[in-house]
Amino acid sequence: MVGFITQRFGWFIVGYFALQVIIRLLTTHIAVLDESEQIMLTQYFSWGYNEQPPLYTWIQMGVFKLTGISIFGLSLLKNTLLCMSYLCVYNLGILFTEDKLKSSLGALSLFLLPQMVWDAQVDQTHTVFLTTATLISVYLFFYIVKKEATLWHFVLFGLISGVGLLAKYNFVLVLIALGFVALWLPQYRKKFYVRYLLLSASVAFCMVLPHFVWFITHLDVATHRTVERMNVGHTSNMMMNFAKGSGDLMLSFVAFLSPFWLIFLGFFRKNFTWYQSDEAKALLGYVGIIFIFLFVMVALSGTTHIKERWLQPYLVLVPLFLFLHISVSSTDTIIKRYSFVALIAPIIVALVVLIRPWLIDFRGKPTRASYPFEQLSTQIHEKIAVGTKTLIYAEDKYIGGNMKLFLPYADVITPSLPNQPYALTQTVVVLWETLQPVSFLQSLAEHYTCTDYKDTLHFQHSKKLTYTVNYKICSRNN
Repeated sequence: MVGFITQRFGWFIVGYFALQVIIRLLTTHIAVLDESEQIMLTQYFSWGYNEQPPLYTWIQMGVFKLTGISIFGLSLLKNTLLCMSYLCVYNLGILFTEDKLKSSLGALSLFLLPQMVWDAQVDQTHTVFLTTATLISVYLFFYIVKKEATLWHFVLFGLISGVGLLAKYNFVLVLIALGFVALWLPQYRKKFYVRYLLLSASVAFCMVLPHFVWFITHLDVATHRTVERMNVGHTSNMMMNFAKGSGDLMLSFVAFLSPFWLIFLGFFRKNFTWYQSDEAKALLGYVGIIFIFLFVMVALSGTTHIKERWLQPYLVLVPLFLFLHISVSSTDTIIKRYSFVALIAPIIVALVVLIRPWLIDFRGKPTRASYPFEQLSTQIHEKIAVGTKTLIYAEDKYIGGNMKLFLPYADVITPSLPNQPYALTQTVVVLWETLQPVSFLQSLAEHYTCTDYKDTLHFQHSKKLTYTVNYKICSRNN
């Protein structure tokens, strides 16, 4: 089994993520939180949207042109990016060692990182994209310093650097770390710091410039929510903030790598031998430099809260780094047992994803994928005259995204996404779960007549739990 996977790792991982797309289509037709946001944002083009750079939205917009606004389009993009991440780790291992078994183990170990095997699968977008862009850029960096790179390799490095910066702003840490690694190792410095690097920088600059102009002219929109999340628990005491933030950073570091590091130690603690290669030094330096900068950022900004997923792009290479120090053989019983454990994890995840929707009454609470938005949209659609131009005002992006998913002919806006362009139409649907949008309804009062509705619907696969939603259907006065 181990030999079969290692010799055909590319086909194996492509097949696995194709299966994930199928499982998603079988389990739910509801968009989860980050996906709902993407559905909302892809209604229009902009050089920037909110606290995240716009490239993921632009690509999703292109995918929707091919697939229509659909769960298939959402799942296809995400799983393609995840598949590319695993393949990048594998190919980086091949570049380092030319050992398919060791490279496969480094990539398969990502299944033992819950953020990769679960969180990235069920509800992530930009972090997935950043992880893929990071791994491609790291691969190109090592290709440049190890092989006979040409001008086109530096052009490609510039392109992927631009992609990374337009994927998520903290990609800049990746470029800083790679730059310091190249300065640190003399043989890398000679290969990386050449005149072609100016071309890389120019390509990345030209790609990022239009969004950068948007960023500096919409600074509050682009930074407010990120700063708010990072400063949860913030106090007026700088030392207290640093202690809390740095402690949270270390806890997130350990939590992200669990349970992988425990399983790795359980199997390979006697086989670990420090491998003094340039690659191992470079990977260690890469992670170390990033964490030095993160500690500095915590100290300077007073950040008190670090989420595990924020570390994902930087720590996904730790398993490959550790396997550089292990002597492996396809006949080794330890390798077979470890591979079995690594492969059990995604099987369990796939089974949980398949059966979780049916356990809603047993769990006693719904998941994001259980909301009855399909039934709700059907009821709203039946109350709107055929062919009528419709604007939907939804309380939040989760409701709004799903309304757009099931009512694609309507324009959908929400107060939780800033600067959305819209025009009032013949019919306006105002939809909320908890907070009635009084000010928006007041703006309609003079020119529209509204009818109140309140629906109570069962969550998907539930006989006990119900979801109540309020809405008004407003028609323009003649």
